[in-house]
Amino acid sequence: MKITRFCWGVELSRAVKYLGIYGQVMSVIGAIVAIVLFALPSILGMYQDQEMRIDLLSGLYGGALFFLLLNIGWFIFSHTLIERNKNNNMEGVKTIIKIGSYIIGSLQAILFTILVIVGLLYVSFGSSEIVLVIVGGIIITIGGIFLIFASLLLHGIRTKSPGKIKVWIIVQFVYFGLVLFFSIPALGVRGGLLQMILLCLSFMYYKGMVIVHYNIILEDDTSINMETAMNKETSMNT
Repeated sequence: MKITRFCWGVELSRAVKYLGIYGQVMSVIGAIVAIVLFALPSILGMYQDQEMRIDLLSGLYGGALFFLLLNIGWFIFSHTLIERNKNNNMEGVKTIIKIGSYIIGSLQAILFTILVIVGLLYVSFGSSEIVLVIVGGIIITIGGIFLIFASLLLHGIRTKSPGKIKVWIIVQFVYFGLVLFFSIPALGVRGGLLQMILLCLSFMYYKGMVIVHYNIILEDDTSINMETAMNKETSMNT
């Protein structure tokens, strides 16, 4: 099977391999960052401040632990994807890709829901200041629009509706193009090129995951339609 929609005819197994390797590499880097965060208080000598020990350290360790567990889960997910692909377990690969697409849609939905809530708080508590109300309204609008598309993605995955998933993919391409365009001035800043590369890789990963799932749904629909047509032809001949 080849990934022909929103891609250049890459074989499914190769696309899955790239997704798995990228996930493993980035999860290992993330785990290293989490370990560094655990060691940060000792490096900076934060234990000497009693008040900081209670407030800051608990939040720092909690965040580091969450980040570490998140990357361990990502590594296991990517390893499972690679192993199933290596064993030519295509049904298993499709299941993992579907789960990954669900996770991407769910994370986006959670993120933009939080954004809408933040906007509502700005409007509620800043009613006496017009600037806060305007900022809150902008945040609600942006969060609400992207929440709709995230919901479309989740509904499309659940109902196996390629049309809804296609809308999400197109919107993400437009969004990425705008972000890329407005990030061009950052190339002149130290580390700007590295940030641009990481942005592109991140885009290729999570959009690539959904694009692969989108093509899988289209392929399955084509197979089902062909099988139905063959069954009808067979029944008519008999």
